[in-house]
Amino acid sequence: MTLKDNYGRPVLNLRISVTQRCNLHCPYCHREGQEKPIEDKFVEMTPNEIARLVRVAVNLDIRNVKLTGGEPLVRDDIVEITSRIGEISGIRDFSMTTNGTLLAKYAEELREAGLKRVNVNIPTLKADVYSRLTGGNLDDVLNGVREAIRVGLYPVKLNMLILRGVNDNEVEDMMEFASKTGAILQLIELEPINLSDDYYWRHHRPLD
Repeated sequence: MTLKDNYGRPVLNLRISVTQRCNLHCPYCHREGQEKPIEDKFVEMTPNEIARLVRVAVNLDIRNVKLTGGEPLVRDDIVEITSRIGEISGIRDFSMTTNGTLLAKYAEELREAGLKRVNVNIPTLKADVYSRLTGGNLDDVLNGVREAIRVGLYPVKLNMLILRGVNDNEVEDMMEFASKTGAILQLIELEPINLSDDYYWRHHRPLD
């Protein structure tokens, strides 16, 4: 049995938000799924539940699985989750989207557990801009990108969200960084999801 969308096309991709928690506070983030905590805490699937979901999906001919969040790497059991999915036959592409701050710590274990590649959200190469936007340390992300490439989580894709007046003058620098490290750069347009109209119209820049 093959799962199909409303236009009769086969559904091949499954995105699983393993957590809504995150160690950064990006103002443009809409998370995927649960917008607010339920009764003051986020609800998260167990590794068993996630593995069961993936098995059901594979039986429906889904072949590509991506872990998202929140930030997947804040889960203490993320390597176990990855390993459980990695053991399931029939998956063609198994990837993760991460902010990269904890990637240097987990990259090798994730690769050994079966993860194939990562997308790293990195809006800027300027430490002060990164800190102001996210509250995080840019060096942690850069080290994570390099470590992911070193251990073979390839291709590493860099997701650069374009914000007018913030980082739209850094595209060439990001292209150069991607070229030097062997990563692939993806430019992303700001979406009006869970954003105030003021923030969206101040920072939205069309990519067409």
